[in-house]
Formats: sequence, structure tokens, C-alpha cells
Amino acid sequence: MWSGAIKRAAILLPAAVLLWGLAVPASGQLNKLETENVTLIYASRAQDYLVPHAVNSFDKALAFHSHLFDYTPSEKPVVYMTDFADFGSGGASAVPDNGLNICIAPFSYAYETRPANERMNWLMNHETLHMLAGDKSSGWDRFFRGLFRGKVSVDAADPLSILYSYWTNPRWYSPRWYHEGMAVFMETWMAGGLGRALGPYDEMVFRTMIRDTAYVYNMVGLESEGTAADFQVGAVSYLYGTRFFNYLALEYGPMKLVEWVGRTGGTKAYFASEFRRVYGKSAKDAWADWIAWEQNWEEANLASIREYPRTPFTSFSTRALGSISQAFYDPARGKIFAAVLYPAEKGHIAAID
Repeated sequence: MWSGAIKRAAILLPAAVLLWGLAVPASGQLNKLETENVTLIYASRAQDYLVPHAVNSFDKALAFHSHLFDYTPSEKPVVYMTDFADFGSGGASAVPDNGLNICIAPFSYAYETRPANERMNWLMNHETLHMLAGDKSSGWDRFFRGLFRGKVSVDAADPLSILYSYWTNPRWYSPRWYHEGMAVFMETWMAGGLGRALGPYDEMVFRTMIRDTAYVYNMVGLESEGTAADFQVGAVSYLYGTRFFNYLALEYGPMKLVEWVGRTGGTKAYFASEFRRVYGKSAKDAWADWIAWEQNWEEANLASIREYPRTPFTSFSTRALGSISQAFYDPARGKIFAAVLYPAEKGHIAAID
């Protein structure tokens, strides 16, 4: 028995040594650049050319937000730069650590849904605001962060972690329209007006809703039903949040927004309580004021449009196509082919006569 085991070991040992020699440490599969303000991690050396620009864009965004909001990160942020998607996008987190995810692919500019300047600069401006909104703290937040040795993440297996996380990061648990509304507003402000807050797509959506007497969600309805009925996964949070923040800036000035979003000593932890402190009225009442303003604004725009004759057109479909790709015309068949995504249906290729 022992002789057989020795023979097998004699065969396997050289193979194990060979595999150990060929093994590549996991750290060797990623690249890192660390500066005073940020740690940038990226997957491919083919992205080396973009590293200086990415770091410079982050530094400028952080400097702007730090000055405007009197903000110093609680720890050095980590930026993960990837190229795993067809279109550019970003994400941010402040719980439990400060971090940004940046997908460097080109943006999709179909239907002018995302007017933006250079995309790396735009992404850093937008996502850094998200990080700030969750990381910026008051004395009570810092007390609990010290007590729990950091910012607490929610653990589904431990319900009490919800309370601990809120104590260390109260503003992180605000509605998504709050976070996206301010981030879109800032991306537009920092680009001199080039951004979704002043883009044609948002204006088109609300003008169409008012024209069609579609239901405009109130604050509670947006979170309870609006986001669930949104087949584009979160788009309504951007739309409603951005328009509400635009209204507040127009009515009360942009510095009131900065005061509301900034978490400093003397401010309220809950976003709605802080809104009442800053604006002197409830967020619910201000939301209702905005909807009334939006209706008057769009009715005036529609009245001016109706003064001129409409260009004749022929409708090729009796139903809305939802999201639609670039279309291609096949003259042999007399059909238009496009990828479509109807609400409540899977995306597919459609032939339109």
C-alpha cells in the first residue's frame, strides 16, 4: 500500500511544482496607480493611455465638490476603471468604503437622452457627487462610525445592521431621485449647462405627459409604484429627481440645494427633515408646487408650438415601440428592421411594414 502511494506522489509532485511555478498571482492581473487623492485600479495595460486623464478628471471633480460642499473624504476613494460594456456608465458607493466604478466605453447618444461633455470628465463629476452625498458626515455620524469602527453595510442576515448602517450613513438611505437629481444637476452645472438637467429628452418627456394628461407621480407614488412600473429600471428617478431639483434651483436658488444636500453639524439626518429646515416647508408640499409649475410651464410651451402648422407624417406603428435601436430599411421587402423593447415584454427584433 505504501509503495503505491509513494509512486503516485512521485508522479504528482513534479506536476504540482510545475503548476505552482506557472501560477500568476491575482494582483498581477490588475494595474494600480495611487496618488494623494485616489487609488485607481484598472484591468488592462491597454488602458494606460487613459490613466492620467482619469486621475486628473477625478482630482478636478473632487476639488470642485470639496470647495462647494466643504467636503473631505473620510478615506481615500478607490476608482475601478473597466471596459466590460458596449456603452459607458458609472456607479458610486460610500458604504462601507468610498469607491467609483467607471466604464470607459463611449456613451449612447440616441435620442439625445444624455447630452454631456467629454465622458471621463462627466462621469467623475457625476459619480463623485454620489460618493459625497453618502460619505459627508456630521458629528453624530462620525461618533457612530467611530463606535462601529467604520461605515456599516446592511447584512440581510442581521436586521439590526439596517439601524447601524443608518446611524453611520443617514443620507445614503435617501430616495434614488434625491441622489440622481442632485448628481445630474451638478454634472450640468459643472459643464456650464451641458448636461441632462438642461437636455431636450427630459423636457420632451414631461411635455408629452402634460399634453397626454398622463399621471405625474407624487413623491410617495414615485417610490412605491413609479419605479416598479418603470421598464427601463430607474429612469424615472433621474427624470423626476432632475426636474424637481431644477424647479428648486429656479425658485430658491442653487445654493439652497447645496445646503440641503450637504451634511454638516446642525443639519437633520433624514433628507425630508432637512428639507423642511432649509426650505421652511415639507418636501411633499414643494413637490406638489413643482407639479403645478410643470403643468403651467408645459402648457405654455405647447400653446406656442400649436401656433404653427404641424409637419405631415405617416405613422408606421399603431403602438409605442418603447426603446428602439437604430433602424434599417430593406427595400426588397419594403420593411424596416429594428430592435425594440416594449414595456413588460422581452427585447426582440421587429419588422415594421
